[in-house]
Order: sequence, then structure tokens, then C-alpha cells
Amino acid sequence: MTAFFRQWEPTVMGFDPNGGSVVHYFFDARISNSPTRIVLTVAGELDFTASSQAALVIGPLTIAGRDLTVDLRRVTFMDAGGLGMLLRLRERVVSGGGAMELCGVLPQVRRVLELTGTEILLPEKERAGPRAGTSEPAVGAA
Repeated sequence: MTAFFRQWEPTVMGFDPNGGSVVHYFFDARISNSPTRIVLTVAGELDFTASSQAALVIGPLTIAGRDLTVDLRRVTFMDAGGLGMLLRLRERVVSGGGAMELCGVLPQVRRVLELTGTEILLPEKERAGPRAGTSEPAVGAA
């Protein structure tokens, strides 16, 4: 399996209204590539800016005929921009004859999927934490 790593420097987005200091947001993506499966590991904030940066790395990949797993266990925030990226990826994978699954979905990200009704389109391979709004344990929790 070949691993490709691309990391972006924190992006200056604005000023903290409480302290006036510059706020930095971080995004990181790693790709593991094999003949039948691609694993995209994402970390940080998956928003519009991050989805644009991820497209630069994911765009050139040959996805046709391969499955894609998106590991979200290190994603601290996701908005509509991040969700849109996941849905565009899914469309690309499915149209090429593959399947897409998410793994490591944390409660804050799962909540976005549930609120938008997209958890059916973006199935989870495993549970990373309790279901949002419940006391349901994570998979493998004691």
C-alpha cells in the first residue's frame, strides 16, 4: 500500500472577538492507496476551505472501480462545505462502480449527518462514540 501525505499550514481566518488574536484553523489529509481501496484520513476542521484543499489532493486519484473509506476520527468540526465534499466524493466513487464508507465518525460530525439525513448515503463502518443525544455506547466500549 502506497501512502501519500499532504498537510496544509494553518489558515488565518480572522480575529478572536474575545482577545483580538488571530485564529488559526488546521486541516490535514492522508491518503493510503491500493488497487482495490483508497483510505482518506482527514484531521482538523472539515469546512469549505478544507474541502477545497482536499480536492487538490483527491482530484487526481483514479477512483473508478475502487472503494473508498474516509476516516473522520480526527475531525473536530464539519459544516456544509465538508458535507458537500463527502457527498461529491461518494458520487464519484459510486459512479465508478465502487462503494464509500465512513469510519471513526465522532458525535459532532454524526450530528451533522443526522440533521441533514445523509447518514443513509454515507454509512459508517464502525462507531467512534455514542450516538448524538443518546447514551448508546461506542462499538467496542466496555
